[in-house]
Amino acid sequence: MLKKEILFLWDGENFNPNGDMLNDNAPRMDEETGLAEATDVRIKRTIRDEIIRENPDQIFIKTYEDKDGKILDAKTAMREETKLNIDIKKANKDEIMEAILSNFIDIRAFGGVLPISDNKEKEVKTKSVSFTGPVQFRISKSLHKVSVKHIKGAGAFASGSDKDAKTFREESFLDYAFFATYGIFDNNNAKNTNFSEDDAKKILKALWNGTKNLTTRTKMGQIPRFLLIISYKNNTFTGDLNNLVSINSQKEDEAIRSIKDFKINFSNLKEKLELYKNDIEKIEFISDFNFKNLNEDEFDKSWVEIDVNSL
Repeated sequence: MLKKEILFLWDGENFNPNGDMLNDNAPRMDEETGLAEATDVRIKRTIRDEIIRENPDQIFIKTYEDKDGKILDAKTAMREETKLNIDIKKANKDEIMEAILSNFIDIRAFGGVLPISDNKEKEVKTKSVSFTGPVQFRISKSLHKVSVKHIKGAGAFASGSDKDAKTFREESFLDYAFFATYGIFDNNNAKNTNFSEDDAKKILKALWNGTKNLTTRTKMGQIPRFLLIISYKNNTFTGDLNNLVSINSQKEDEAIRSIKDFKINFSNLKEKLELYKNDIEKIEFISDFNFKNLNEDEFDKSWVEIDVNSL
């Protein structure tokens, strides 16, 4: 696999892109800057969920249940529910690692530490295997300060037995946010997990389609807008792509409500990429129709447009 960097731009309205469980599930924020955030874990979950829709057996990190509907712990899931087609009792560590990498694209991509046990007893010492994944993402940040709204509502049920009062809930949503996500696909770590060019295409396709296919109440309405894919001839990479783009708007940041309220600015990005042109094999992009109509004048002529279905 060629070393790759990606810049993924996406947005949403009236949504909570990544709730903070330590803060009543409110949208994650950088309090100093007023920018919204989404963790790398959230981005990886989007990818995993999309692949699960198509082929659940290719993903290891997911919820496993037994026949009674009870959620299994990781080592029980590995031992009893995954389709490794090996005898964990007889297999050595290398054979187990090979089976894991052959079966699970999320482990080939993101890595992980997986517990291995050939015994149901809790006191039995658990072995583990670990992988460093070639695909990693930074924390995503919005390219503008965001407006947060708080909604209160009554629940459908009483607050307790023998009580007439209904429960109340309070939720927080972003009116709108336009995010930049930076990711890197490292060719050296890819060799260690057998992560291939075809795997990279599957991950990128799942990132795009998965963002659009999030249909939970808090995520519905997210739209993938632009995906830039830079493939390199060698180990060089540009870096910091998310900080090389900005938006220009006549409105105050918190008043932005759609992609019609601003123009993207790729000037710094194009200038930086020009410095690395001799190291770059190709630059491809996928664009949402509306985003392209509004911002095509900022696209570099050397960038090659591809269709997400070609991945």
